[in-house]
Amino acid sequence: MRALLTLLLLPVAALAADGGLVPYEGRSIAEVIDEFRSRGYAFAYSTNLVDDDKRVAAEPEAEDPLGIVREILEPHGLTIRTEAGVHLVVRTERDATDEGSILLIVTAEGDDDPVAGVAVSFSPILAMTREIEAGVFHFEHIAPGRYKLVVEATGFEPVTRFVDVWPGEAKVINVRLDTARPEIETIAVSASRYEILRDIAASRISIDRRTIQTMPDIGDDPLRALQRLPGAAASGASAETHVRGGDRGEIGIMLNGQKLFDPFHVRDYQSVFSTIDSRAIEGVEVYTGGFPVRYGNRISGMVLMESLEPLRPRHTEIGLSVYNTSLLTAGNEADRHWLFSARRGNLDLVINPKFGSPSYYDLFAEYSFDPSPDMTLSLNGLYANDRVEIITEADPEELERVVSKTGNAQVWLRLDNRWSDELSSKTVLSATWFDNLRRGSVDDEEKLVASVFDDRRVTQIGFRQDYRYRRSDRHLLQWGLQVKQSSAEYNYRNSAEYFGLQALFEGRDEPASISVAASPEGASYALYFADRWKLASGAMLEWGLRWDDQTYTELSSDSRLSPRFSLLRSVGENTELRLSWGRYHQTQEINELQVEDGITNFWPAQRADHLILGLRHLFKGQYSLRVEVFQKDIDEVRPRFENLFDPLGLIPEVQPDRVRLDPASARSRGLEISIDRSDGPLTWWASYVLSEATDRINGHDELRSWDQRHAFQGGLSFASEKWEWALAVSVRTGWPLTELSLVDQDGTIVATPDTRNAGRHETFAGLDVRLARKWKLRRGSLMAFVEVSNLTNRRNPCCLDWDLVEDPGTGELVLERGVDYWLPLLPAVGILWEF
Repeated sequence: MRALLTLLLLPVAALAADGGLVPYEGRSIAEVIDEFRSRGYAFAYSTNLVDDDKRVAAEPEAEDPLGIVREILEPHGLTIRTEAGVHLVVRTERDATDEGSILLIVTAEGDDDPVAGVAVSFSPILAMTREIEAGVFHFEHIAPGRYKLVVEATGFEPVTRFVDVWPGEAKVINVRLDTARPEIETIAVSASRYEILRDIAASRISIDRRTIQTMPDIGDDPLRALQRLPGAAASGASAETHVRGGDRGEIGIMLNGQKLFDPFHVRDYQSVFSTIDSRAIEGVEVYTGGFPVRYGNRISGMVLMESLEPLRPRHTEIGLSVYNTSLLTAGNEADRHWLFSARRGNLDLVINPKFGSPSYYDLFAEYSFDPSPDMTLSLNGLYANDRVEIITEADPEELERVVSKTGNAQVWLRLDNRWSDELSSKTVLSATWFDNLRRGSVDDEEKLVASVFDDRRVTQIGFRQDYRYRRSDRHLLQWGLQVKQSSAEYNYRNSAEYFGLQALFEGRDEPASISVAASPEGASYALYFADRWKLASGAMLEWGLRWDDQTYTELSSDSRLSPRFSLLRSVGENTELRLSWGRYHQTQEINELQVEDGITNFWPAQRADHLILGLRHLFKGQYSLRVEVFQKDIDEVRPRFENLFDPLGLIPEVQPDRVRLDPASARSRGLEISIDRSDGPLTWWASYVLSEATDRINGHDELRSWDQRHAFQGGLSFASEKWEWALAVSVRTGWPLTELSLVDQDGTIVATPDTRNAGRHETFAGLDVRLARKWKLRRGSLMAFVEVSNLTNRRNPCCLDWDLVEDPGTGELVLERGVDYWLPLLPAVGILWEF
């Protein structure tokens, strides 16, 4: 009987041990789930959702563990979400007041098994982390907001993503890691290269789309943010920048593989803003010198941008500020993604109508999909439209007015092919249509009566193809070709009559007029080849040769060769030495004919030789120090025209201080020192530059008009869940200036400029600040911000204004010297809704 009873009780005991006969009602839900987890079932939950107070309300009818847990969770508004074999407890409906959680599953490309030995980091830091098993992580008690996720593992390429956590959401993230590429593909050999992503990597300066928005720069403009970099010279009035002593037109700007054509708004008056929405791009990569041979026809720098690749199926941003109204919508589904951005300038709504009506807008769209696993095709379009009226003198007796209409459309098709593990290519087919009409007049019978009519049209068709071939772990070969067919039409005329002081300038005593019509057309060609060669561990050499030619310049030959090389040597784990030398050529673009100054021919290509020596060191993984010494020698300098006293003239070509400069050569050289920290919620940066930029004119060195002997840039920024604030400081030597004198020449009084750029304006200094507050909404988030440029309202001199007056003591005519200033204190407010 005892044996029989034992045999009868064994199955019962087994059922009890399996939970089959043990009652669930009244037990803690967490206890039940933990029991199943101890037996190997992959359940995960947040103690914020499943606390000890939650009890099983009724005996479940299901028999399997998953069904049991689902039933006992249902009365509490909870359920199960299964991803990659892990069962995560989530809310049936979100509570806007609750924290969220993240389940992260890391697998290898082509393999569904989680990867072991994974290092995961979030910014801001997430403390409540549990590794359920190798490659599977559970993060609890997460405040709603946006986080940066970095996943790293030995033998794999690191992955960076931005993750939005919503209130009460249990988010599941699947990350697939690609096998690491050889070092030769990923390392940056060139000196003077900055990657503007979100955080600093090693010795790079970095700013991503959100940091650009946080930066206190006018209009959240990505090209204005570049003016914070070492070696940049800018006034703040324009979005264009001088880099290392070069002229403003010596920087190339590329978006998604296409070189952008004149990407600025209000181009006829200082190019106040760029046509690029900072929210529509991932980041910016900037070369201030030493760039490789695949980039050409610019002698000072390159700006490279890629459009935003959305991480979610749908993402929308609506913004309203003093400067613009914007809409951005983007999506990512399976093997395709898209983006659409639209902005309208608001300056015409906020400024006094007596100063004009600057109205403008821009549109950008991208649609990308994968026809096959080894092919990506994207269609891009950028359109900008300006209808600008500017009035600097509203008095009817001194009316100065310009009306400008500009349409700028670019469309390009980009095809990325991965032919094999070793060979890949990028092909871009593009078309550009540009037209600009400018009409202006000055009606001041005491100084100047003038008018201008300027009509320009340009059409371009382009083709570009770039190849990369990894021959081995020691060599990465790159080659490509570029072809562009262009045509332009110019119809220009002006007239001017001078009075008073203006008539005393040499050669300005008679009415003047210019009438030019031109229709150049022709092609541009380029070929290049480069080899990145791993000489030894920690040593890399990249050399290359580029050939360029143009057929529209009416020269017998404008063919140019540009050899370049860069050498990288690592000294330990945290220090890098770089040496770059290269020759760069820049031809006059078909749209750059100087018809406004009566020039009807194109000049030969300018040539610049760059020599750069740099050191970069990372301290304690947080602080990045960079030191670079550079010299840039420019030969065959293109003649240019400048206004000696007032660079802000509304119709600069008719002003009496207009002069032609014919430098035989030019040189800029300097020392740049920068240090920054971007780890943690508080980040900062600082840089100091000692430099000189000169032109060689008539055997003498003259300072370039944007020369700044000393320049300091610095800033702080802080970001938390609710608040963001940032400040930026700029201090530099004042730019050169030229004085004016009255000279008696054989009984005739002549207004004669003194030695050009022999003096200097006072020191330029500016403090810009920005403060933003964020709120989480049931649908998305709302941010409001206030921004002030030139917070101290410092009067930074920019220009000289001369008048002819009578000396009350002697009765003689004398000069009265006035000073005009750069931008005053400019406040701005705005809001941004993201969902």
